Amino acid sequence: MEVTRENNGDLTAVIHIKLSREDYIDAVNKQLNDYRRKANMPGFRPGKVPMGMIRKMYGNNVEVEEINKKVSEALNSYILDEDLDVLGYPLPNTEKTQTIDFSKQSEFDFYFDIGLAPQFEVQLNENIKTPYYTVTVSDEEIDKAIADVKVRFGTEEYPETAEEGDGLQGRFTQLDEEGNDVESGHEHTGFFRIEDIKLKTIQNKFLGKGAGTALVFNPYQAFKDDKKTKAVLNLHDGDEASWKADYRFEVEKVIRLKEAGMGEELYKQVFPNDELKSEEDFRKRLAEDLEKHYTRDTDRQLLADAINKLIEEAGIELPDDFMKRWLLESNEGKITPEQLEQQYDSYAKTIKWQLIEAKLQKEFGDAVIVSEDEVRGKVRNYFAAMGGGSEPNPQVESIIDSVLQNREEWQRIHNDLLDEKFISLFKEHLSLDKKEVSSDKFYEIVSNTK
Repeated sequence: MEVTRENNGDLTAVIHIKLSREDYIDAVNKQLNDYRRKANMPGFRPGKVPMGMIRKMYGNNVEVEEINKKVSEALNSYILDEDLDVLGYPLPNTEKTQTIDFSKQSEFDFYFDIGLAPQFEVQLNENIKTPYYTVTVSDEEIDKAIADVKVRFGTEEYPETAEEGDGLQGRFTQLDEEGNDVESGHEHTGFFRIEDIKLKTIQNKFLGKGAGTALVFNPYQAFKDDKKTKAVLNLHDGDEASWKADYRFEVEKVIRLKEAGMGEELYKQVFPNDELKSEEDFRKRLAEDLEKHYTRDTDRQLLADAINKLIEEAGIELPDDFMKRWLLESNEGKITPEQLEQQYDSYAKTIKWQLIEAKLQKEFGDAVIVSEDEVRGKVRNYFAAMGGGSEPNPQVESIIDSVLQNREEWQRIHNDLLDEKFISLFKEHLSLDKKEVSSDKFYEIVSNTK
């Protein structure tokens, strides 16, 4: 067997594998002898079927199988022995590899195209500058947060009649076009706020009404929102006719929310571990909480900006024609050549980052490598936070096993942990250009980041 390589570009080459009969015939004969030993055919004792019959029945298939196996082994061994850093995997060169007739040939020539990873340097240091944003919370955001906690910690009242802003709980019964109950039609006890109704004329129907009142209306026309209509009727999987139908709504209860008042009692309910005495203290504490809420987003923007900067600094070139062929084949018909042309820059960016990522993992080791124990620990911490305790628990471990059997979920957790590690690495080694921006400006920046 001969294996040779010919470079046909800066980052591409053709591997030629020349296979002769001597390279595979022993393996073929061994496999056929094994078939003969196990063969059980009428008229022959076990293991005594003539080899000619075995060869006629299985010879061609066995030969093809062994030749393919030898070629695959030779290709993989050559890449390892030559320490070739390949991109993707080798692709058959259909121009050089002639049509093969396994029934007539005994010597074969196979050609494979390979893409080679480019040589580049990447160093993390203070000369690499990347923005790091801090989101400043506006008075309007604090006002909205205060309005939300007033509602969340408010109390319910049950007045006799409804006013604007009240909610109604009652029984929905589906009606037909004549206004009669639909036999085996949909029924549901649900809740909605009068202000959820978009049509003022329908809103007015409910004002001044109380428990025991029955009104006919069309929720789909009233709410002007498919999701809201389905949620109110609890018909997420129902047929269209059901959630677009008229309904009789029998009011069971008018619910009026009385917002919590500002004061130390509310401050303690929202922040039980803090001693807040004034509205000014409360607003400052809410602002701190909102700023922390943005930290995860600003960290992820740091990650995106740092990746873009490192790709720019590395100046990585790819064998684009080869990579496009490989992407088309590896996606197995899920993407067309036209779509690939449009999306190739995004694919190329991902490949470049993977090359940089591999170099950084080689340099920094466990600091940017996620272990299986860390993935399990992440899930375990979730259960601990939910009140599962920190002590080893066989039942919890069994649930963790079940969660991590879902490969997509395992990959999601792994990727989250890996992102966290790279964020920490970049914060430690890169020069951070700290910038304060409003939330609107920050999300504008995020939306324009590629």
